[in-house]
Amino acid sequence: MNTIPSLHALLEQKKWVIRLLLLASIAAGTMASDMYVPSLPAIAEKLQVSTIAVKWTLSIYLLGFASLQLVYGPLSDRFGRKPILLWGFVISFLGSSLCAIAMNINVLLLGRFIQGMGIGAGATLGRSIVQDLYHNDEEKLSTAISSMMVVFSIAPIIAPVFGGYLQQYWGWHSVFIVFCVYLSIIGTLVFFLFPETHLAKNPHALHLCKLWTLYKKMLSTPSFLIFTLLSGVSFGGILAYYAISPFLYQAQLGLSAVQYGWLALATAVVLLISRGLNIVLAKRWAIPTRLKIGLCCLWLGPFIMTLLALFHQFNIAVILFPYMIFMLGSGLVMPNAMISAVSEFNHAKGSAAGLYSLCQLTVVFIISVTASHLREQTQIGLALLLLITTGLAQGLYLVCRRYLGG
Repeated sequence: MNTIPSLHALLEQKKWVIRLLLLASIAAGTMASDMYVPSLPAIAEKLQVSTIAVKWTLSIYLLGFASLQLVYGPLSDRFGRKPILLWGFVISFLGSSLCAIAMNINVLLLGRFIQGMGIGAGATLGRSIVQDLYHNDEEKLSTAISSMMVVFSIAPIIAPVFGGYLQQYWGWHSVFIVFCVYLSIIGTLVFFLFPETHLAKNPHALHLCKLWTLYKKMLSTPSFLIFTLLSGVSFGGILAYYAISPFLYQAQLGLSAVQYGWLALATAVVLLISRGLNIVLAKRWAIPTRLKIGLCCLWLGPFIMTLLALFHQFNIAVILFPYMIFMLGSGLVMPNAMISAVSEFNHAKGSAAGLYSLCQLTVVFIISVTASHLREQTQIGLALLLLITTGLAQGLYLVCRRYLGG
């Protein structure tokens, strides 16, 4: 008979397997969104489409990513995390294969949508799996998420550099071919080695009335909405940068795809540092204090970038360094906002994580679509987008704190 103690015993026996494969599964989402970014200008040129059209490959990926978030969570609560994770790999492989053979923008957009649908399983279930293991200890949960994100941050460090070289020597199709190989390897390892972490399956997880009651409660909880908005703005700022920066650096400032990939490494390193910093700060300060520090960085970076743009400063440094400040804030805000948003709904972790992801990605999608329609002549569009969205989210956060009395 499966019990909670047996789950802890399983964790101790296969701790390295769970962490490694969970990391690799979640990292697939970052690789799918980051590895082909250096190829965006080349894709626009080869497929003879506008920059707006090629930027939609980022937005349509997010739409696919978000589309099944409300499905993956309840399915994993009912049938377990592992089988749903494997189905996500299959769907993502199909979409990535379609991207690899795409010869026009419509096929590429369809492939990206299907790819996002499958990759979304890893993001949703990754949160649920961590909560399965550490749901009784908030400090350990925060540390575990940050530890996972620290290692997970290696993916956005490597992906743009690797993608830049693939683009330079083999073209953009090779990026998706390599990603298909990655999915095949990780999917096979998960099938044979990954243990099931959700032993107390919920037979009522798919009951629509119960799901509606849960979702209605979550959507009527101000703290859930505000923390999800903060996380969405943090993540959306990253996607906005990836939508605009390749054209700023390559088309306007003359960098190559490889040079852009190495430049993207610098911002990813800052995200890695910030997530490590969150672990250190967790030993001294509670989540609200860490959120305050992160929110200050989220606001300060875009403010400096906007100020420099208004003084007609346009070069790599005036874009990169203010954005690094924003990234530092993102690494502090996202893990703590996620814990704060779903902490009241531990009785249905998979379903709660699904709704959280959907709401977060809705915010990210809106920001990314807005970014896709901005001009890339200077950084002013990116700067104002980050400044306005961050200011709005922080204003609502302050109102919510006052309303909730804490």
